[in-house]
Amino acid sequence: MHTIQLKIDDSIFDKFMGLLDILPKDKLEVTVDKDYPSISFEEAKQKVQRAVNNLSSNEGISLNQAIREVLQP
Repeated sequence: MHTIQLKIDDSIFDKFMGLLDILPKDKLEVTVDKDYPSISFEEAKQKVQRAVNNLSSNEGISLNQAIREVLQP
């Protein structure tokens, strides 16, 4: 077996994965590692500050939602 690593633009990722789906399953192993966008320290600080400020007014969000928002650019 051979191993390759590809960086695929989000705009064609689903189409590419669809192409892989038509190949024989016993001949191909697919692993996906998503690169998370990095944000600057200032952006992270602002997002945390907004979250902390909203806690006292009972406008908090779930931990999963907070993590998703921090990881968004």
